[in-house]
Amino acid sequence: MNQLIVFLLGIPAIMIATTIHEFTRAVVSSSLGDKLPREQGRLTINPLKHFEPIGMILMLACGFGWGLPVNTSALYYKDRKKGVLITAVAPTIANLIFAFVFAFAGWFTSNIYFLSILFVKTAYYCCCLVIYNLIPVAPMDCLKVLSSVLPANSYYKLIQYEKVIQMGFLFLLFLGLGNFFGRIIDMLYMAITSIFF
Repeated sequence: MNQLIVFLLGIPAIMIATTIHEFTRAVVSSSLGDKLPREQGRLTINPLKHFEPIGMILMLACGFGWGLPVNTSALYYKDRKKGVLITAVAPTIANLIFAFVFAFAGWFTSNIYFLSILFVKTAYYCCCLVIYNLIPVAPMDCLKVLSSVLPANSYYKLIQYEKVIQMGFLFLLFLGLGNFFGRIIDMLYMAITSIFF
């Protein structure tokens, strides 16, 4: 029974981690003048507004997943390339910071078993989002980073094959590539939690 509860705690943990990610994107983009996140109701910490079922299932299954991406428009930014870069990088930085916060919370509540488990699982899924968002595959943020640093023609060539690359990457994950990234995620997670535990 305890194992089932621990597994099910992964659901709110994922929702918290993805909410942090997408809410940060909405806040940062809005602060740069973008009106879309507010108009679409994404300037909220309500996890249901950031919930994406396929991303949730994949993250539960193999640690690779995502929330519902916040729509942003670079047309509102004064400096479009800089705005796109900041908006793409900020959510991953937020996840990294909150991985430390939730690891500490897990340690602090270690005498309350299930609450502690929820916190450390959230820290783990924050680490998942940090690592996977360094990969230039849609809908990960690294692809948006490339849009601000690559020449336009090179980026558009990459975008033409976006779906093929995405499906190929998911296929490789299930063939074993996920184990490789899993080890990297575990290294980051252990490095963070070892500070407190």
